[in-house]
Amino acid sequence: MRHFNILRQLLAILLVVVLAAPEAAGRSRKGEKLFREGQTLESRKELEKALESYEKAYAEDPNNPEYSMAVKRVRFQAAQARVDAGQKLRSEGRLEEALAEFQRAYAIDPGSTIAEQELRRTYQMIAREKKKAAEPGAPPSTPEERALTPAQLAKKELEERISTYAGAPQLKPVTRQISSLKMNNQPPRVLFETVAKLGGINVVFDPDYLQQAGSRNFSVDLSNSTIEDALDYLAVLTKSFWKPLASNVIFVTQDNIQKRRDYEDQVAKVIYLQNVTTAQELQEISVALRSVVEARRLFTYNSLNAIIIRGTPDQVALVEKLAQDLDKPKSEVVVDVFVMEVNRSRTRDLAAALASGSTVGGLRSPVQFTPRNPVLFGGQTGSSATDTTTGSSSNATNTTSSSLYGSTYGATASTTAQSAISLARLGRISTNDFSVTLPGALFQAVLTDRSTRVLQRPQVRTVEGQKGELKIGDRYPYATGSFQPGIGGVGISPLVSTQFQFADVGVNLTLTPKVHPNDEVSMHVELDISSVRDRVDVGGLSQPVIGQRKMTHDIRVKEGEVTLIGGLIQNQDTKSLSGIPGLASIPGLRSIFGSNSTEKNQSELMIALIPHIVRSPEFTENNLKAIATGTDQQVKISINRMAEKPAPAAEPKPAKPEPAPPAPAVTPPAPAESKPAAPPAAAPPKLTLNVSAPQAALGSPVMVTVEVENAADLFSAPLRLKFDPKVLRLNEVTRGNLFSLDGQNVIFTRNIQNDIGEVAVNLNRMPGSTGVQGNGVLITLAFQAIGPGASKVTVVDAPLKNSRLEPIPVAAPEATILVK
Repeated sequence: MRHFNILRQLLAILLVVVLAAPEAAGRSRKGEKLFREGQTLESRKELEKALESYEKAYAEDPNNPEYSMAVKRVRFQAAQARVDAGQKLRSEGRLEEALAEFQRAYAIDPGSTIAEQELRRTYQMIAREKKKAAEPGAPPSTPEERALTPAQLAKKELEERISTYAGAPQLKPVTRQISSLKMNNQPPRVLFETVAKLGGINVVFDPDYLQQAGSRNFSVDLSNSTIEDALDYLAVLTKSFWKPLASNVIFVTQDNIQKRRDYEDQVAKVIYLQNVTTAQELQEISVALRSVVEARRLFTYNSLNAIIIRGTPDQVALVEKLAQDLDKPKSEVVVDVFVMEVNRSRTRDLAAALASGSTVGGLRSPVQFTPRNPVLFGGQTGSSATDTTTGSSSNATNTTSSSLYGSTYGATASTTAQSAISLARLGRISTNDFSVTLPGALFQAVLTDRSTRVLQRPQVRTVEGQKGELKIGDRYPYATGSFQPGIGGVGISPLVSTQFQFADVGVNLTLTPKVHPNDEVSMHVELDISSVRDRVDVGGLSQPVIGQRKMTHDIRVKEGEVTLIGGLIQNQDTKSLSGIPGLASIPGLRSIFGSNSTEKNQSELMIALIPHIVRSPEFTENNLKAIATGTDQQVKISINRMAEKPAPAAEPKPAKPEPAPPAPAVTPPAPAESKPAAPPAAAPPKLTLNVSAPQAALGSPVMVTVEVENAADLFSAPLRLKFDPKVLRLNEVTRGNLFSLDGQNVIFTRNIQNDIGEVAVNLNRMPGSTGVQGNGVLITLAFQAIGPGASKVTVVDAPLKNSRLEPIPVAAPEATILVK
C-alpha cells in the first residue's frame, strides 16, 4: 500500500509537468520572437523600437539574462543617440528643439548623467536668452551666440578681455631722428625737455628728481642720433631712469634700486619651446635662463614644454632671445652596423690497430668461464642444479676479463641464469672450461672540413647625446637561486621554487653619438656578440654556457667613414693519440697499434660601423652674434633704431594748375594724351630641385632641396616625389624656412615609402593666416646611395594653392643622381 501511494504521487507530479510544459514553451517562443525582432531593429539603428521589443521580451521572461542585458545596452545607446542629436541642434542655436531631445533622452534612461546635465544646461541657456530679450534695446542674439553654453560664453568673454590687455608701453615719437643738437651748461630737466620736444613727446618728472637733479648742469652733443638713444645717453649722464608711460609720454626719475622697484614695469609671457623632448632638457634650459638673466620669477610647465616668466620688458626680451637660440633640434645619426664572422673547423682521424667490436686504438680481449657439464654437475646432463635445501633452481656464471689496459676478476650476475660449481670439483677445471674472443683489425681514415660565415647588417638611428640600443637574438633563461616555500606534510613533497633571469644572446649594440663640426661624429660604442656554446647540468638544471665577445670603444670619425673593429682571431689546435700501451709509443709501430686525431678550429670576427648625419641644428647669424644686455645690476636691451626701415614718405601731390589765359583765335592742336606705361608682369612661380652631389659614391649621403621662386600668396604646398628605391633610400624629410619666415606655425606632415620609392609631403599655413611671398626652400630630402646606377628624383604632383585655396600652376621638375 505504501509503494502504491508513492507511485500515485509521482504520476500526479508528472501530469502537472506535462500540462504546464506547453504554456512554458509558448512563453519561451514568444519571448524569443520579440528578442529576434529587437535584434533586427537594432541592426537598422532603430534603437527606440528595438528597446521596446527587448522590454516586451524581458517582460515575457524576466529570468532570462540575455534579455536583461539587451535592454540595458540598447537603453543606454538610445538615450545617447538622443543626447547627440540634442547637442547638434543646440550648436545650431535651436535651443527649444534641443531641449526636447534631452528630455526624451532622460525619459528613455533616467540614470543617464549626461542627459541630466545637458537638460539643466539647456534650461539655463533658454533662461539667459529670455532675460536678454526682456532688456530694452538689446539686439537679438545670433545663432552662434545662442549656441554658447554658460562655460563657453564665459570662455569667450575671457578671451575678448585678454585680447584687450595692453603690453608694455612703446614710445612712438613723431620724429625719431635728431640731425643736430648741442646744449651747453644746462640742467637735466632742460636736457630731457629739449630732446622730448624734438621728438614730439611730453615729459613727466618725479618730484624727488627735480629737487635732487637741479644742482648740476651738463653739456651734451646729440647730433645724428635717435630720440631713444639721446634719452638713454642723458639717463647715463645724469644717473636718471626713464620709461614710457604712453606712446608720446615719458617719465623721468632717479636711477636706483628703490625707484626701479616702484616705477619699472613688469610683463609676463609664456614662451613655448618646439624642439624639447624631455623634462630634463626643459629644466636645463630654464636653469640656464634663470642664471644668466637673473630672473627670479621664471618657471617651467612640462606638459606644454613652456617657460613662464614675469620680469622687466628687457628681461623678457633677453629670455626670448636666449630661448630661441637654445631651442634647436638635436642632431640625429644613423649608424650602419656590419657584423661579419667566419668559423672553420677541420678534423682528421687516422687509426690502424687490432680492435674488438667498436674499440679503436687498444686491445680488449675478455676471457670467459664456460665450464663443461661434467665439471658443473658431475656427469649429470641436466641444465640446472637443484638445491635440496631451499628447493630453488639457479645457475651461476663467473666471468673473468682481462685486457692490455688491466685485468678484472669477479662474478657478474646474469639476468637469465647463473652458473655454479661446487668446491669439490675445483680440481677438475682445465683450459677447456675457459673461452676468449680474438680481436679483429681496424683501419680508419676520416677527414672533415667545415666552414661557417655569418653576416648581419642592422641599422641604428639615435639622437645626439642619447643612448641607442639594438638587440638581435634571443633571450635565454638561467637559474639564479632557489628557495623552499614550506615544509611538506604526509604524502606531500616539499617544492623548491627556482628563480630565473634572462640573458640577451645575439648581437647587442649600444652607442651614444655626438656630432661635431666639419661633419665628424664621436661614438661611445658597446658591442656584445654572444651565443650559447654548450649546456651543463648544475643542481639538476640544464644551464646554458654563453660564449661572449664584448668590446667598448670611444671613436671619432668623419661622416660616412668606415670604422673596422677586428682582430678578434682565435686558432685552436687539438691533437690526441690513443692505442696499445707500449706499442703505440714505438715510432715504427705507432701507426699500426694506435690512432691519431687532429682538430683545428679557426674563428675570426670583424665589425664595421658607418655613421651618417641625417639632422643637425641650424645656427643663424642672430643665434651667433652677441647683444648688449646692460649692466651687472640691470638688464637693458639696446635696439638699433638706425637699422629700422623708415616709413615711406608720402608722394607730393602735383600743384593745382593756374587757369590758362584766353586762347588766341587759332587754337593749336591739343597734345595727344599720354597713357602711363603698364607695370612689368610678375614672373610666374617656379619649382626647382637642387642636388648636393649629382654623382655620389655608394653609401654616401645625397641632399636634395625643393625650392620655389617668385612665390605670391603661397598658402599650401602638397608635394609627391618619386625615386628609384634600388639606387636611393630616403632617410629623412625636413621642412624649409619659407613657410615660417614671419614666425607663423606651419602644419608639416610626411609619409616615406622606401619600398616603392615614393614620398608624400604636405605643407600648410595655419588657418586664418596669409600666404608667403618670395623665394625659399620648401623641403630638404636626405637620401643615401644604396646601389649603383642612375635614379631620377621627380616631383610627380605639386598642387600648390594660395590663401583663397585657388590652384597655383607650376611645372614639375626632376633631377638625376648617378651612384657609382
